[in-house]
Amino acid sequence: MRQTIDLQQGILYGPVRSRRLGLSLGLNILPDEIKVCSFDCRYCQYSWTGMLAIQPSLYAQFLPDRQTVSRALRRKLAALERDGTPPDVITFSGNGEATLHPEFPAMVEDVVALRDALAPGCRTAILSNSTTVHKPEVREALLRMDDPILKLDAGREETVRRLNGPARGVEFAAMVKGLRAMGRAATLQALFVEGAVDNSAGEEVDAWLEIVHSIGPRKVQIYTLDRGPADKGLLPVPLERLRSIAEEVRRRAQVEAEVY
Repeated sequence: MRQTIDLQQGILYGPVRSRRLGLSLGLNILPDEIKVCSFDCRYCQYSWTGMLAIQPSLYAQFLPDRQTVSRALRRKLAALERDGTPPDVITFSGNGEATLHPEFPAMVEDVVALRDALAPGCRTAILSNSTTVHKPEVREALLRMDDPILKLDAGREETVRRLNGPARGVEFAAMVKGLRAMGRAATLQALFVEGAVDNSAGEEVDAWLEIVHSIGPRKVQIYTLDRGPADKGLLPVPLERLRSIAEEVRRRAQVEAEVY
């Protein structure tokens, strides 16, 4: 595995080739200098979370505003269109959890409008950790996107706490309730690991499958470590085990599953 990577610099990065999304223009609406997230995942490719919080008052001063983000995206999409290299997708991603930005719903409106005007063949997506999906305003914004990809790594609260390290105020039951409200509009993503924490064992997968079935997502994306994790005690899960989990999703949860 490669080492952890540096934080993204600036509001936009790429386009980069994504295993799941194609040619993706990354949209980072979080700070350059510190990772702001409501999870402190042991496997994170950006290493440990610098500011673990779910309350915007703790980090709002570090965030770019709506107008700045909109201007940057307008310029970038116009330039890519002139060059004849439009991306396949505009993806909210970057240095932490994008939905924590207090202007996130308004930014989604702007992104969709700019996409429609400047890159109509492009999809919109987000890679989210699901910690705010219980909020109606966040869920409404997610539903405006073509590909809301939402995390669910485990079906037991204890495992989520050990693997994902949620901030104070994050409630597992609220996450699951929000994901159930998304239903088929959502794609679930799950990263499986072994070692210091193991969410790929039988009982762990059984609990996870029960929740996946209750959510009834569009599909499930299954993967393991690619880059170096924050916790060096984690190990990737063998490909055959990932394929076995995917088959269980198809058989028991009756949902399409892909291994990446």
